[in-house]
Amino acid sequence: MNGGLVRPVIDVLTESSLRTTALERWLIAHIASLANRDQDDIEVTQPFSHYALDSVATVGLTADLEDLLGLELPPTLIWDYPTIASLARHLATLEAPAS
Repeated sequence: MNGGLVRPVIDVLTESSLRTTALERWLIAHIASLANRDQDDIEVTQPFSHYALDSVATVGLTADLEDLLGLELPPTLIWDYPTIASLARHLATLEAPAS
């Protein structure tokens, strides 16, 4: 087996996992703030609707993610990826445009 090929794959997987975890933590903190809840009450597999976020809050969340990541995101993002876990996994795969 070619050990030279394994390391880059592991590095990419680790980087993606770390980025997903970091995004989940950011989203937990942000959702907790928006929903006036403790971060420990936020479950990554619950749909955003569980936290009674209105459309203004979800549009604001998308805008905050755009600022955080330096990306233009679709307005349907929260509906396309309705949980913290699914959204974080998706966002972890995106890359900011080269400046």
